[in-house]
Amino acid sequence: MAGQRGRSSDQGARERAAGRPGASVRPLAGGAALPVAAALGLPLAGAAVDELSGPGMGLAFAVGAVLGTAAAAALSSRNGWWWVLAASPLVVLGATAAVELAAHRDDYRGKGLATGAAKWVVHGFPVMAEAAAAALLVIVVRLVRDRRRHRG
Repeated sequence: MAGQRGRSSDQGARERAAGRPGASVRPLAGGAALPVAAALGLPLAGAAVDELSGPGMGLAFAVGAVLGTAAAAALSSRNGWWWVLAASPLVVLGATAAVELAAHRDDYRGKGLATGAAKWVVHGFPVMAEAAAAALLVIVVRLVRDRRRHRG
């Protein structure tokens, strides 16, 4: 098949016929919903915990965002990795905005919304970078494991 180095097209067809999926196919019981739930649910839960325990996003949010992004990368197919990497900063920003707006609606009216949005981006950047780094780490580990499995 195109794009598969070192494998004949017959080998991929034989694996599928024998019921063994190739390395790029990772069937999930939950389908695409499971990675999406992990990527969105854990950061939102962490943000809610931080907001209830004190103002602003803190450690629970950072841990939830990193674990959610890593879990999404671990549960996604190869085609889904791009989506996890591209969406992780947006998920962090969206979770921050959603929880902050829900908790402090009156503070974010007019110019306060623009000021708050700038604050969310600046304060959320380290969490965005950590989440993306966690996804990259999971992807690299999966690639190395897949290569070792196919060589030996």
